Amino acid sequence: MSRLSTLWKADPRKLLGGLGALMVAAALAVGSGANFNSTSANPSNVFSAGTLSQSNSKTNTAILTASKMKPGDTSTGTVDIKNTGDTPGAFSLAKSNLVDAPASPAFSTKLQLVVKDLGDPACTTGCPAPVTKYTGPLGAMSTLTLGTFANNEAHRYEFAVTFPDGGANGADNVYKGATSTLDYTWTAAS
Repeated sequence: MSRLSTLWKADPRKLLGGLGALMVAAALAVGSGANFNSTSANPSNVFSAGTLSQSNSKTNTAILTASKMKPGDTSTGTVDIKNTGDTPGAFSLAKSNLVDAPASPAFSTKLQLVVKDLGDPACTTGCPAPVTKYTGPLGAMSTLTLGTFANNEAHRYEFAVTFPDGGANGADNVYKGATSTLDYTWTAAS
């Protein structure tokens, strides 16, 4: 403190001028450390799950029923399957609960099934050709991959069952009165 009082007594203006210069330098040093800032917000972000559902024009009913078939007969039926969800889904078709009566010879090994994708049921002109998804014995069909359906996409499927003619002289007599029953299940997965 003695130096400060000595300086003050010697020349108070120089002391005040020096202190003022130090204050200006300090203010400039603090001011030059400032930087620019900017912020923006994205409030109310929402995340929700989509839905995957389907409609079946023959829910809980048979696609086709053929009775009193004889060798050479064919019976057909159609069903419309639509993705009614709001997300795409991979669709498939599987058979289950196959029962043959009598069990041997199994009528489901004799009957021939053809499953065709006829495309959009609403299509009336310039429609694509039908696509065969399965041809073979009724009982041998495994799970069919039908492709990915966009939301609101619909397909009509035709099922044709034929009792092939085994030839003359009662070759098919072993199938008289035989029956095959089964279920079809349509699955959509995302």
